[in-house]
Amino acid sequence: MEPTNNLSEQVIREHVLMRKIIGAFRSQNGAEYYQYIASVFATWRLQGKDVYDELKELLYSPMNFV
Repeated sequence: MEPTNNLSEQVIREHVLMRKIIGAFRSQNGAEYYQYIASVFATWRLQGKDVYDELKELLYSPMNFV
């Protein structure tokens, strides 16, 4: 384990810059939705998956409701 949190800082850097460029989010819900989506995209990248392909597969897959 690295003694610094440099990897964590690098991971959130893109999102902090986005927040500063657009001047924050318009609502609490919007900020939470962005957080969830960004987390899924980051997880796919860390797993070596293509974000576009994974998102396309997710959107085209049939919804199974209980």
